[in-house]
Amino acid sequence: MEALAWIEQTPLSAFVREDFYAYFVLLIFHALGMAFLVGGGIAIALRVLGVASGARIERFAGFLPWMWVGAAMAIVSGLGLLAGYPAKALTNWIFALKFACLISAALLVREIARKVFPAAAAGNPLPRHARWLAAGSLTLWLAGVACGKLLLYTNTMLFTTDP
Repeated sequence: MEALAWIEQTPLSAFVREDFYAYFVLLIFHALGMAFLVGGGIAIALRVLGVASGARIERFAGFLPWMWVGAAMAIVSGLGLLAGYPAKALTNWIFALKFACLISAALLVREIARKVFPAAAAGNPLPRHARWLAAGSLTLWLAGVACGKLLLYTNTMLFTTDP
């Protein structure tokens, strides 16, 4: 708790909480970053699962750079949001679950990129486990977004000074 209290006293934390626009600008950039990251992941997963079967799977590799841009935006803006209210997030187990879901989903998309895209580009059938990877990543992306939305309603502490 001492570390969280220290973060709450930093100029960045005070700025995020007290400036009229700072929190909302960070929230907008976080939403845009998550849209690129999660949207790309969902699109890839749905294509591997058979949606839009007329589109070549390997073409969806073009989403990966945009997902990296989204991840960078979400991480930077998320750190800013975290700086504003560290106790609110870091004392909530759903915050940890959100990260576990999003990181796991990203790792599954990486597996798809490493195994499914090359097979599809070579004209080979999809690996047997491709649909499982896609279904797992889709589930985890959606769970990560749901956890992010639940954070608004599940915190038990806003500041370290709260009882």
